[in-house]
Amino acid sequence: MKYKKIIINGRFLSQNITGVQRYAREIFAELDKLAENIEIIMAVDKHAENIPHYKNIKIYKCGIFSGTLWGQISLPLFVLKNKGLCVSVANVPPILTPHVIAVHDVNFKVNRQFFSKGIALWYNFAFGAVINRIKDIITISEFSKSEICRVYKKDYKNITITYTGWQHFEKLPYDENALQKYGLEKGKFYFAMSSMSPNKNFRWIAEAARKNPDCIFAVSGQVDKKIFGDGQSFDAPGNMKFLGYVSDGEAKTLMRDSRAFLFPTFYEGFGMPPLEALSTGTKAVVSDANCMREIFGSCVYYIDPNNPDVDLERLLKKEVTPPDGLLQKYSWKKAAEILYNDILMKYFK
Repeated sequence: MKYKKIIINGRFLSQNITGVQRYAREIFAELDKLAENIEIIMAVDKHAENIPHYKNIKIYKCGIFSGTLWGQISLPLFVLKNKGLCVSVANVPPILTPHVIAVHDVNFKVNRQFFSKGIALWYNFAFGAVINRIKDIITISEFSKSEICRVYKKDYKNITITYTGWQHFEKLPYDENALQKYGLEKGKFYFAMSSMSPNKNFRWIAEAARKNPDCIFAVSGQVDKKIFGDGQSFDAPGNMKFLGYVSDGEAKTLMRDSRAFLFPTFYEGFGMPPLEALSTGTKAVVSDANCMREIFGSCVYYIDPNNPDVDLERLLKKEVTPPDGLLQKYSWKKAAEILYNDILMKYFK
């Protein structure tokens, strides 16, 4: 079936920026540069603010709802009225019009204990209701593609891998006041940053800090208990510093000036933060789990996410491959070109 216009689910613009929202913002910024000859509309609710400036993508405010109701009622009604192809890359897709969606990972299915009961039920219901009606699925690694097929017990032929990028980080200025603000010294701390959901495994950092009392372990992140289950109960030693929210410029500086960036995750679809860290010239220590070797190859240091008994100083003395080639491999421009050429152009009149 051909469509006269592409309609992007713009709900991500009203959400806090984590990995999936970053993916949406950056891939559509690049898609905007390609969309000179097709009509693309980004639908948002009437309360949306801080909307990016696009050259070719048109912004349209629609509906009377916000939040989940907007995504499940207002958006699909707008899509059906305008006979468009709906593209959702950062949210639970609209059940009525699940045309093209991104499934970044199936953590909600594999590790239900990491999510609040309500969110786990909603995610599983919504994706279960649409997974066999979707025209195209976008995902971000071979691992995630295989997991989608494994979990839903079907060899899906309509899954396209785009990977992600890091170039948004390149545009950020360093904040040279960050170390002083957080009471840290250059090269004398390890740094970790992500949403503090249970699968990010901050407990490993606490235990590693306990075993390395002469080093500071600084972590940034916040828990959204509406989405994630508790799973965060652990005793933090005195040399583990919780920084809370840090700005993008502060994060970039803390990555650059740390001894290494730590990412002991249990489960990922890609793992953007270590890629961001490598772009600043720092070393990255990541868990030897899931897609990490697929994404980072020999450019990072690997640890067992279930075993915090590791000598980080000794580990960091080992040789790894410089990340230049790795950084060239992944880009938002390449991801947008795949979305545009391999998926969207199939459906446009």
